[in-house]
Amino acid sequence: MSQQLFENFESISSSSNLRNIFEEMKKNLLSRVKTINTRIAADLGFLYIFQQLDNDLDKEELLKFWRLNSPHQVIQLPMGEFHYRPYVDFISLDKIMNGLYIDNALEQLLKFDNLSFYESCAILSDLERYYIVPLSEMDVKIIEAVKEIIKEKTFFNNDILSKKLNVRSNYISRRMGYLRNNAYFRVTGTVNFPKIGLQQYLILIESSLKYRDKIPEYFVSPFTRTIRRCPNQRFDYFVSLTLPKYLEKSLFDYLAKLSDNKIVRCFYCDEVSSISNNLNFSYYSYSKRPTVMTSTKPGFYIDWFKERILTMNADQSENSFHKFKFNGNKTTLSLTDLKVLTLFRRDLDSSVRTISKRISLTWDEAKEHMDRVKDLFFPMILLYYTGLNQTALLFFEKITPEQLTSLEKVLTRMPQTFTYTFRNGGAIVTVDLMNGAHRLNDLICETIPELKSAQFSLASKTSGIFRSIPYKFYNETNGSWFFPEDFFLSKDFE
Repeated sequence: MSQQLFENFESISSSSNLRNIFEEMKKNLLSRVKTINTRIAADLGFLYIFQQLDNDLDKEELLKFWRLNSPHQVIQLPMGEFHYRPYVDFISLDKIMNGLYIDNALEQLLKFDNLSFYESCAILSDLERYYIVPLSEMDVKIIEAVKEIIKEKTFFNNDILSKKLNVRSNYISRRMGYLRNNAYFRVTGTVNFPKIGLQQYLILIESSLKYRDKIPEYFVSPFTRTIRRCPNQRFDYFVSLTLPKYLEKSLFDYLAKLSDNKIVRCFYCDEVSSISNNLNFSYYSYSKRPTVMTSTKPGFYIDWFKERILTMNADQSENSFHKFKFNGNKTTLSLTDLKVLTLFRRDLDSSVRTISKRISLTWDEAKEHMDRVKDLFFPMILLYYTGLNQTALLFFEKITPEQLTSLEKVLTRMPQTFTYTFRNGGAIVTVDLMNGAHRLNDLICETIPELKSAQFSLASKTSGIFRSIPYKFYNETNGSWFFPEDFFLSKDFE
């Protein structure tokens, strides 16, 4: 580990007990990490310190220092793209692994001698991709009950779930806590953007070879929601933005300029008109928590031959997708409304107490703002850390509503699926899977041969799934949005 790095952190910290933590780290960790890559050793040391800190201010100070000294790095591995963000992912996985991330990482890294940073990242990628939080049968029943409730456009609570499933309310509370903290189960609020004066745009980019690794730099903006990489695919970037409608022409002009300057070879951009979501447990297998890297794991192991037979012969009369259209008149909002909306949308089961504490409101004020923004949401289930480590992306420049409905019925039993339809008649469908994503394309080709125009890609894991609504660029006086003068990155092109 870099001794100087830790001494620098120790000198800027106000915590009185850091000296003891450093001594414990040297005693318990230093000898174990001497033979691994120095950067990863240092990051494991940061995690060790983070585990020992109790004060939130100390933790926040450590995270700032850690992020600065171990910045985000994207590593291209044979199995796909790996995001090295130890100040986020190490902490998240350590929580899932009940404080055993350091032990599990070292268990794998110390099997080999003289590993490079690249080789070490390949091992950490496996550790992240295959460590799965198992769900019990009751967990699945709870999630399915929540899905049924939110499709009826009602909010849920533990008492409602208790009556629906005929179990005690305190048991529901305990299992919901497990799902939120371990399986990263959330009922989030997809915002009805037109009602707050924004539109969502999705962009597919085929980058030029020279600028392939720099594309994210050209979309640095508070209005950028996600940037996903699709390595070795025709469209190698997938960008999601929310913008005021009046900036649509500026967006297309900017993309055209990127193309004229040969930064991108071609692009597709359109406004999202609707979104659909489906979550299904047909192929979820139950198991105890596995040992890392073992072959027997819980999760969504799809029997692709069985799925092919079922899909081709089943009566697909029901479409279980939950669809939401982006439309409606703009609502007059305050900055506080938008701040509450940003926090509330992360988890629609957030309490008044949680929201009021985060932005220093009284309980009555927080409840009033929460009631104001509830109608701006489309409730949607997100589920992570259950083995859904592959994302297949299907792009249709043109697809009829009837064809899309047929496709959704074919995908009904897939673990987690999202459908985005566009204003000009296209669609993007993303399917989260655990195994055999490439077989999904074969399944669709065999069961819906008339869909010949699909472009199939494998996308990287997304990051920043809860980007804030950019309320700093909202003018409360006239209820309009404005944009930084430099738009995205800069106007400087080579």
